[in-house]
Amino acid sequence: MQVSKRLVVRKEIPMDNSRDLISSMDVAMAEYYCKNNNYDRGLEIYREAISSITDEAERNCVINQYINQAINYAQKLNLDKKYIEAIEQYRNIMKYSGFPINIYKNIGLCMKSIGNADLAIKFLKRFEEISPDKEDVYVYLADLTYTDIKDNRKAIEYYEKALEKNPNNFSIYNMLGHLYSTCYQDKYKDKQIEYLTKAYELAPNNRIVVKNLAYVLGKFDEVQKADEFYAKLMYLSPTHSDLHAYGAYLVRHQRFAEGFKFLQHRFQKEDLNNVAFPQLLTTKKKKWNIKFDIKDKRILVHFEQGFGDSIMFVRFIDELKKMCKEVSLVVQRQLVDLFKDSKLGVEIYTEEQIPSINYDYWIPMMDLPIVCETKPSTIPKAGGYLKVPKAKINAYKKQYINDNDKIKIGICYEGTLASKETDRDIPLSYLYPLMKLPDVEVYSFQVDDLTNQMDRVPPDANLIRLGRTFKNWEDTACAMNCMDFMVSTDNGVMNLAGALGIKTFGLFNRIVEWRWFKVEGEDIAWYKSIKPFQCPTSGEWETPVSKVMEEIDKIRCKKIADKIKGKGLKG
Repeated sequence: MQVSKRLVVRKEIPMDNSRDLISSMDVAMAEYYCKNNNYDRGLEIYREAISSITDEAERNCVINQYINQAINYAQKLNLDKKYIEAIEQYRNIMKYSGFPINIYKNIGLCMKSIGNADLAIKFLKRFEEISPDKEDVYVYLADLTYTDIKDNRKAIEYYEKALEKNPNNFSIYNMLGHLYSTCYQDKYKDKQIEYLTKAYELAPNNRIVVKNLAYVLGKFDEVQKADEFYAKLMYLSPTHSDLHAYGAYLVRHQRFAEGFKFLQHRFQKEDLNNVAFPQLLTTKKKKWNIKFDIKDKRILVHFEQGFGDSIMFVRFIDELKKMCKEVSLVVQRQLVDLFKDSKLGVEIYTEEQIPSINYDYWIPMMDLPIVCETKPSTIPKAGGYLKVPKAKINAYKKQYINDNDKIKIGICYEGTLASKETDRDIPLSYLYPLMKLPDVEVYSFQVDDLTNQMDRVPPDANLIRLGRTFKNWEDTACAMNCMDFMVSTDNGVMNLAGALGIKTFGLFNRIVEWRWFKVEGEDIAWYKSIKPFQCPTSGEWETPVSKVMEEIDKIRCKKIADKIKGKGLKG
């Protein structure tokens, strides 16, 4: 029988010491098992041997062998995506002093792979603290902080550290430009453009880099340069999301004809995440392609997502009616009463009623500007187009509005989660001074107080929570007609105020959504009754609010003067 060389006792082992012989035999067997990929058994024998060795030098030697074999096994498990088993091996290694410090990094990456971002960052930070060579761990930390923890500002810090030793990595430059744009909006303009320009120099044909640079240039109204990069993007196999972004850029810069056509890619965007469009909008069956005559056809116009979009684009129904035989309008249930009472001249349905509608073709509501060949100078019905019967307004006023001569102001400071993510909302605390005016009543039009801000209004601030009385958008419209004017951020309530022709002070952040190409002067083009007040820099709400307060002071002074004048006339 042939004996494995690994089992031959080495000469330097004392022959008269049976314990040493057993330990040597254990180490040889452990090495043999590991070499033949039976790591579990081999590493188990290593650990048993280590516990029985009394000589410190020999014990340390065996520990080093064990650590090397355990690392090999953990790496193999990692490659096989057996991350928990790999972590178990690393955990066993950490029981012995002198293990390599990159164990912290390896555990961190395994934790990342199983979705435990918090522990991943803890181990990677530990590696960062003690490792003399940190450039790769900064990339890992940045990626984790960005994708899992979603702390973009901390991610910027790590990416900038990684850049010090990776000066030619276009991906890091691209991420930094993108994150500065996302986190700081209009701030750090130079950094945004500098990082993305460097990324472009290193990777001139990278689609994502070109798109990000085009977007940032467009955001800062560097139109000529933005046009150049969007033009290049068209030759880099753009995604639907890219084409939609281009459409938003074009509309924002008053090129409606092209812009709204590119915005049609909204239904195929790759980054829709959990956004769900109405069922009809997900099929091409009977969809009107806007390329043939419809004068003898019945057209179904379907809402898309937000209430604000439906309110804004329903203005085009009158023009569409002139082009076809009949129009049927499908809207959200909460808008049906309001639209019916507005006498739009079409039948109005909910989505559930579609099977009962007789139509030839359908079209999504936000495509109507294409059909009507709308230009910024020809936006229809900017003065208002929705209305509520006087009797309903009076009934609502009698039940919910205080009967006094105070100035009544309606406010809406936040929209849906989407508006929060795009920095359109204002913290309610900025409007506290408005609520403290003695001759003013402030009514909140918030239906959902997503951030529970109304619960924190100070006792000396007068805020009446009117939104809890709204059953649908017609109730909201009735309430608006009881106000002297509205103060609102960019949301559905603001759109309704404009559609009703209600005097409104619109609060806009520095970077606005694509549809608001005009946020200066006396109106916002889409709505003549809305006067815009914009932050000079992102999040600097003090300036627009103070200007609104000046406008309110003028209204208050005029009312006082009129009252005095009225008393004088009576006298």
